[in-house]
Amino acid sequence: MDRRSFVKISACGLLLPYSNSSKGLVADHQQYTEDIKTQSLAAFKRFESVWNFNDFWKRGNTFDACLTFADALQNRWPEDVEVSSMQRKINKMLEENYTYFKSFDPGVLWADDFGWWGLMAINARKHLLKSGNKDLADKYLQLSTDLCWQQGKTHAYDVTKTAKPIPHGYRNGDAKGQSKGVKNTVTNVLYFLLSTRIYRLKQQENITDNEKYLEMAYRQWTWFNSWFKLEQYQYLKQISNNSALVQERPTAFFEDSDYKDTAHPTWEKGWTWTGDQGMLLAALTDMQMIKNDLAAWIIKNQIETDFKVDQFEKTITRYIHLISKGIKDGLTGNTDNIIREAPFKANFGPEFGNDYLAGRGILMRYLGKINKQTSNVNFTNNIKATTKAIWQTRDASTNQFQPEFTSVANDKLYVTQFRKLAGLADDIYKWDIATMNEQQKSAVCQSIGLDAYGALINQM
Repeated sequence: MDRRSFVKISACGLLLPYSNSSKGLVADHQQYTEDIKTQSLAAFKRFESVWNFNDFWKRGNTFDACLTFADALQNRWPEDVEVSSMQRKINKMLEENYTYFKSFDPGVLWADDFGWWGLMAINARKHLLKSGNKDLADKYLQLSTDLCWQQGKTHAYDVTKTAKPIPHGYRNGDAKGQSKGVKNTVTNVLYFLLSTRIYRLKQQENITDNEKYLEMAYRQWTWFNSWFKLEQYQYLKQISNNSALVQERPTAFFEDSDYKDTAHPTWEKGWTWTGDQGMLLAALTDMQMIKNDLAAWIIKNQIETDFKVDQFEKTITRYIHLISKGIKDGLTGNTDNIIREAPFKANFGPEFGNDYLAGRGILMRYLGKINKQTSNVNFTNNIKATTKAIWQTRDASTNQFQPEFTSVANDKLYVTQFRKLAGLADDIYKWDIATMNEQQKSAVCQSIGLDAYGALINQM
């Protein structure tokens, strides 16, 4: 088609042919989907050149973004030659990643590192089974269960009943116990979600030895639910009458409290991270899906005498709706609809900006698979606006995505918006990641884009 006839702007910033006819609308949609595929493949091509870096947790997370993205493309364009070629390349990359994982001494790594790899390994198995590589798929299942999930349970889970005000939960320490770390949200939600995902996968594949994952999912549900009920601590922070965001960690400052530590990493009041919201929504949604299995297990093992499935589902649904609305109200800009990081220096650096940079992508990774009926909120326009911004601000010569993809003017309005809702915010607009390894920075930024495109395709 002659480019001079393009006079309308698509949702992702590319020109589309103008037409008022129904036939023209079909042509517009076809062109739009073709644009999305073209941009997606260009984004992956850049990821190919930066993915193979040396950082354990970031590598697990960024490749999980790649796998979720690739799954969306395959589902949307199953017969496309270029998409099939991409899948074969990912198979080779998964072989390298397995070797990379096995090269580490697990004793020197942090507990949440294994959560990231465990989730990636679940998606790796699904990808590899589709492509017929059962041997490597089985290895990734074992990596997820015996290596990652078990590592967390053995070395990070607090088996005692003495912690106040809420017992149990996961500590973000190292396996050798040199640093206990804290029971922050990211570590606990990772093992909550990993438990539900392993359980569902084994259930779908009729694999036995599955009950322990259901038990841990229940234990983690109980930990979060118990904290959320203690409204005086505002772990689930209400930002309006019908919206809330989970904080970076639960804190309770009283004598004999086990939740007073403000280090490991350094904590700031009000700290909220996008990635936590997405993973918690996913874990809660999983719990809805396995509610009947959970009820049968509770009855069989006499865990609760008055457990009622309908009340359990009602509570889960309430949390999903609160957090979904919290994301909509607090983590998207009113002016431009773009998904943003909560404006806290703790997120943007310089101490931990390298790690929290990936949060917007992690949030979209899970938002893309949550429908309006489940969440009571429609994120489609936010995902479209964010993907468009990521594409338009890229380095066009390499298709490298950037850490910032919003305007400073709109960012200032957003900080005011967030501060009005949450009561706290920092005037911060740029990621302080100058010391971050350049290849790692490129890979993480590219993975945010892959997450955005994967979410967009899943919403199409």
